[in-house]
Amino acid sequence: MSACSSLLAPAERATSDEDAVTERARPAAEGADARLRELASRHFADVWRFLRHLGVPQSSVDDAAQDVFLVAARRLEEIEPGRERSFLFGTAFKVAQAARRKAWREAPRETLPDGDAGDERDHGPTPEQHLDDKQARALALRLLDELDEGLREVFVLYEIEGLTMQRIAELTELPPGTVASRLRRAREEFLTRFARHRNSARGAR
Repeated sequence: MSACSSLLAPAERATSDEDAVTERARPAAEGADARLRELASRHFADVWRFLRHLGVPQSSVDDAAQDVFLVAARRLEEIEPGRERSFLFGTAFKVAQAARRKAWREAPRETLPDGDAGDERDHGPTPEQHLDDKQARALALRLLDELDEGLREVFVLYEIEGLTMQRIAELTELPPGTVASRLRRAREEFLTRFARHRNSARGAR
């Protein structure tokens, strides 16, 4: 091998090695993209609903849901097969907290943090519309919005999303006893508010 050949050989080998690495990485990247698309296809609607139930304003929930999947894209290798929903909901819980804080900071003080929820309060369903599905959902969201944040989180996680008490304790970083206490109080307040609304609707007839 000539001196020139000797000098060129390492560069050639480096280029060859780089090409080989690129070729090996391409299927991995394609596999990651496919997994992320599958996550979004299977879980986006659930994540969106979960964020809304946790009190993220209607105007912010789309962005919040996208933030959840951006985190998932960055940490895709950390998501264990079969634990995708748990990871997404844990991430959504943290994103929801940040989104609510942002909405509260940016909202004019004379309005409620969630402008659309305020509209629902001002223009609530009439008794005749009470049983309509859309109005029932609006009522449920309004009642959830009226709960203290700590109570609402535990109520949503357990009653709506079906998480175990242990998993809720892990997500909220609360002792199990505190989770149980908040759930009990949340149930009582939610049912009391619902009964008050129902009696008010009956009295309006």
